[in-house]
Amino acid sequence: MKNNIALTAEKQGRIKSECHLGIAIERKIQDMSSGLKPEYFRLYYTISEDNILTLGNYIQALRIEVNPSDQYRRDVIKLMCTFSQYNNNHHFSTMGRDDIISFLESYRRSEVSDPMHRWIGTYNQYRIHLIRFFKWLYYPALDPKKRPKPDVIQNIPQLKRKEQSIYKPTDMWTV
Repeated sequence: MKNNIALTAEKQGRIKSECHLGIAIERKIQDMSSGLKPEYFRLYYTISEDNILTLGNYIQALRIEVNPSDQYRRDVIKLMCTFSQYNNNHHFSTMGRDDIISFLESYRRSEVSDPMHRWIGTYNQYRIHLIRFFKWLYYPALDPKKRPKPDVIQNIPQLKRKEQSIYKPTDMWTV
């Protein structure tokens, strides 16, 4: 009988702990997605709780450091949720260089499907966001401009487009 009571008390403690964690995560999600469309709010439920908390701390740090626009927050949230899903919701701190490169390479398109090489712009933009995120993840206490690149993002090159411009001559207005 004592064992049952002890187990019940233990279960209640766990339930309270999980409930408290759930409330903390809900608050973090609401804070991160305030002012954004509901679709961005729902993105969080596709990733692990650890990654939600990490992403929430990152968004909070961004707000303090650079006061990002809503569009920038949307881009970061969408990218990081997609990145987490792509890597089977492994915690961000356990992801390696190969995981990052594999994710970026998944945006590579063939010449036939993307003759203007627009995928390169997406690749480079995501690369910039990931570099900034991983610098913060490994060195959150340092000033943003003084954060070194961690080994996981070293030597991930920026790609150059083959075209001088993404605009075709037919896109230009004539006077």
